Amino acid sequence: MKLMKERDFLNSLDLRYENISDERKKELQALSSGINDAIKTKGQATVKFICTHNSRRSQAAEFLLDVLARKKSLPILSLSGGTEYTAFYPTMVEAIQTFGFEILKYGHDKNPLYIYRVKNNDLYYFSKVYNNDIIKVEDPIIVTVCHSAKENCPIIPGTYKRFHIGYEDPKYSDGSKEELDVYKKKVLEIGTEMAYLSSLISEN
Repeated sequence: MKLMKERDFLNSLDLRYENISDERKKELQALSSGINDAIKTKGQATVKFICTHNSRRSQAAEFLLDVLARKKSLPILSLSGGTEYTAFYPTMVEAIQTFGFEILKYGHDKNPLYIYRVKNNDLYYFSKVYNNDIIKVEDPIIVTVCHSAKENCPIIPGTYKRFHIGYEDPKYSDGSKEELDVYKKKVLEIGTEMAYLSSLISEN
C-alpha cells in the first residue's frame, strides 16, 4: 500500500472545506471563537477532546489538531481523554499512518504508548481518563466528540468553555473488509474539520 506524504496530506485538507456542511461550519466557528478568546485572555488555549473510551475519535482529533497547530505555530495545546480508558485503537493508528505520519509504538501491554516525532520533539499518545494527572491543566476548553461522552461526561471543575463536535464512531466497521477504509475516511473527515478550525484561528 502506497503511503501519502504527510506534507501533501496536510496541504490537501483546505481543498476539502466544501465537504463541511453550513451547520457544521457554524459549530466549528463557535469553537474557534472560544479558542481565540482563550488565546487573547491567557496567551494559549488548551483543547481537551473527550470521548467514552479515548481510543478512536478523540485520539484522532487530538493528534490532528496537535499537528496542524504546530504547523501553523498556533498557541494551542491539544489533549484527549475518556470517561474510561482502553487503548489507542490500532486501526485508527494505521489509518493515520497511511497519510504519511510516522507513529511508533512502544510497549506490548493492553494500552501501549504511541510516539510521533516532529522537529526533534516527541509527542505522546495513549488512552487515559479525562482527569488523568498527565493531562490536568487549568481552564481547558472541553470538546465532546461522541454522544455518550456528551451525556455522561461530568462537569469538569475549572472548564473554560465546553462544546460538542460529534463524530460517528467508526467502530461499526471493526472486523470487516472495509475497516481500514472506514477509518481512513474518518481521519479525512476529522482532519478536514480540524484544518478548517485552525484556519479560523489563524485568521484571528
